[in-house]
Amino acid sequence: MTTVNNTIEASSRYAKVIEQLLAFTAAADPTKSAAAEMFPRGNVIGHPGNQDGVTTWDTFKLPASVPDGTRIMFEYQPGLWTSRNTYGRVDNGDGTADYKVQEIFATNVQDNAALLAHGMNLDSTSYVHPTLQGWLRFVSRLSQAEKLKFYP
Repeated sequence: MTTVNNTIEASSRYAKVIEQLLAFTAAADPTKSAAAEMFPRGNVIGHPGNQDGVTTWDTFKLPASVPDGTRIMFEYQPGLWTSRNTYGRVDNGDGTADYKVQEIFATNVQDNAALLAHGMNLDSTSYVHPTLQGWLRFVSRLSQAEKLKFYP
């Protein structure tokens, strides 16, 4: 594998190929990408008023540090987790923001529920498509030398 990699990097045809493996993979296991537990986002601050398990809802109050467009995962009841895709953020000016969610269905959400951000999609057969948080992590870990290949 090293020989193939070195040949690709030495080729003028692939002069702008970047070495992304270390930036993309988990520090603990270089065969895996970053998992949701690597992206703690705090706790769910608020949720819709009617928590009867039947009424659907589409808004969350979360820490304002959650980027709009993040796929979040939260522990809605002890030991039980579910996910939503956020969009349409409205900043409250107090360190919180209200987010709309794409998946609209009833879930009783416990107060102060643990909140994580997904790094990869939910395709359980491949896990090959990074989500927003996965891309943000990747770009932040990519070395400047690799970035300069594209923007010298």
